[in-house]
Amino acid sequence: MSNCTNEEIAEKKRIALEKLKAKKTGLAQNKIPLLARNFDNRQLIADINQNSAERVGESTHHGQEKADNRASYFISALKSSQLMVKRQHQQHVVRDNAHPYKGNKSRDALKEQNAVAINCNVYMISSERFEVQPSSYHSKLIEVFKSIKSRSYDAVTKNWNFALNDYRLFQERTLPLKPDVVVGSIPKAVFDLCLSSTGKADRSCLISIETSLCEKLMPFQQDGVCFAISQHGRAMICDEMGLGKTYQAIAIASFYQEDWPLLICTTASTRDSWATHVRELLPSLPVHYIQILSSSQQYINEVKVLITSYGMMERHVSQIMERKFGFLIFDESQNLKNSKAKCTVVADRLSQQARRVILLSGTPALSRPVELYSQLQIIRRNFMSFTDFTVRYCDGKQTSFGWNAAGQSNLKELNVILKLKFMIRRTKAEVMKDMSAKIREVVTLDPAIVCSSDEVRESLNAEARNLQTCNREIRSKVLLKFYAQTAEVKKRAVCSYLKKIVKEQKKFIVFAHHRVMLDAISDSFNALHVMHIRIDGSTSQQDRGCYVDQFQKNIDCQVAVLSLGSCNSGITLTAADLIIFAELTWNPTILAQAESRAHRIGQPKPVICRYLIAKQTADDHIWNLLKTKQDTLKKAGIFCENLQDATNAMASTKIETTLHRLSSEVLDPNVESSALNEVNETPHVSKNSNAIEEFYQDDDEAFLNISC
Repeated sequence: MSNCTNEEIAEKKRIALEKLKAKKTGLAQNKIPLLARNFDNRQLIADINQNSAERVGESTHHGQEKADNRASYFISALKSSQLMVKRQHQQHVVRDNAHPYKGNKSRDALKEQNAVAINCNVYMISSERFEVQPSSYHSKLIEVFKSIKSRSYDAVTKNWNFALNDYRLFQERTLPLKPDVVVGSIPKAVFDLCLSSTGKADRSCLISIETSLCEKLMPFQQDGVCFAISQHGRAMICDEMGLGKTYQAIAIASFYQEDWPLLICTTASTRDSWATHVRELLPSLPVHYIQILSSSQQYINEVKVLITSYGMMERHVSQIMERKFGFLIFDESQNLKNSKAKCTVVADRLSQQARRVILLSGTPALSRPVELYSQLQIIRRNFMSFTDFTVRYCDGKQTSFGWNAAGQSNLKELNVILKLKFMIRRTKAEVMKDMSAKIREVVTLDPAIVCSSDEVRESLNAEARNLQTCNREIRSKVLLKFYAQTAEVKKRAVCSYLKKIVKEQKKFIVFAHHRVMLDAISDSFNALHVMHIRIDGSTSQQDRGCYVDQFQKNIDCQVAVLSLGSCNSGITLTAADLIIFAELTWNPTILAQAESRAHRIGQPKPVICRYLIAKQTADDHIWNLLKTKQDTLKKAGIFCENLQDATNAMASTKIETTLHRLSSEVLDPNVESSALNEVNETPHVSKNSNAIEEFYQDDDEAFLNISC
């Protein structure tokens, strides 16, 4: 860059001033008085000249090497002028006011209006009535409520409900209240479903069912068959576990036998059981027409009843599709809860070409209402889109991580439409008045055995603090880690408790989740020479049936050690009347299913379900999580148990008494240990670990070598 003379600098000043004058038209929009604007211009010129002169003088003072920067001094002086900064700010304000969104006063007014508007949620509470839930009080809205003859006020919920026939009248009379009152609406699919009359099949339809099977059905089971027939053979039977859903499904299939071939899809562990039931309940059907799918080389083109697992159905979908099954039974249909899973996609394809589809599940949704959507789609595809369903019943909304449908909303209405068109569900308390009782007990394990050292206690406390303070995104990972650590520290206390139960010489079931817990329990029974069975994920399907028969029929087989993940459904163990849960899991439906392995039809004795809880471990958090999830499922009408309805007790052990006594005493170091022993009449124990080891020394020779 060449050096600028004083004349060149003066010329650049003149050009800059001309540009400033050209901007006067734009600055006029700021409504600045003309005189003030001229004054500002003069002030601006004076500031520029002063700043430029100072910088030029400074350049001359420092020598010829600064001469190249003379032109930049003028630009810097222009930018540093306070009046220039003020004018630029005024120009920004003008542009913001002209912006189509930021300056739109009507839009701002609308936002302000919505902030104070009253929102009314409208939803069905029965097939004939709907309820209105206002967000706050509004006098004119109450006047509209009182003007409708079918009105009814619920003092408990403080909401108003009306007859469905007055729905359009309600919408018309609340319309003038807009925009102060925003009234929601009932989806058209739900409205039409409630208005349409549902034909109910009487029991005369049972004549078409095989006679030997019809005679075995209980009255409530006959009602379930009639409900499915009234829905044209596309329905869900979601009776509580142990109420004979298999019998009802086979009876429905017998009624629609002209639509066969029949495909029964179930879990791998229950395929043989289904084949046995079909042969027994349908004796007129030749045995060679009943097959269990085991390989792709199997010829099924002439089969009338094909029984397969979900895994085999996925692998051999082409072969199954070619057979064109007209009647489908999906047992344990909660396996179809994920619409993106391959087995769900295959099941959906099969249901599109089948005329009749029956879904069976004691727990159709394990934890969230969204798990119902894919199952409802299989029954009736045109009911609702995924977005409409999740927005209405799952509080669906768009987040930065995608569409979130993990919530719950309008569960009363969801319960109504499920029972009206899709599902029939009965509980044992409703239909089996003479069925044995089920008693729940919560046993708190001895904390001295669980937290056997300060290091263990501190580690558990650290995990608990981490769980409380961690981000929501990693909370599940932290809980899983805490869950696994709880199994490790809890196994010793569990085995010591089971040691006492074994002495009662009664059959019982022990459920656990982690392999470390299952191994510890099995090792303890082996050391005690207690005959038991163990079924977990590694047990073959053939061995499962043999083990179940052994436990049911062999008097000497005292204990069944079962995995919560592998054995919570599909097996019957009514020989036991005591179920012990060594570990928890955060799905309440899995625990309820596990309870029903013994509490089902054919159980003559009251069943005790005993949960072993360790304080200051993951059990505390999982127990609270269970309550939250079961409350959500109850509102949707798909869960009927109350796991928290249980009596509480402490594990009664010798060590508990010993440690309690020692912890309550103030030991005088000057007193001899022999004196303490004489007072307490028990051997002095200086450390908890010594007392724990002493506990495992039993007078009974059979219990001397127990290993926990």
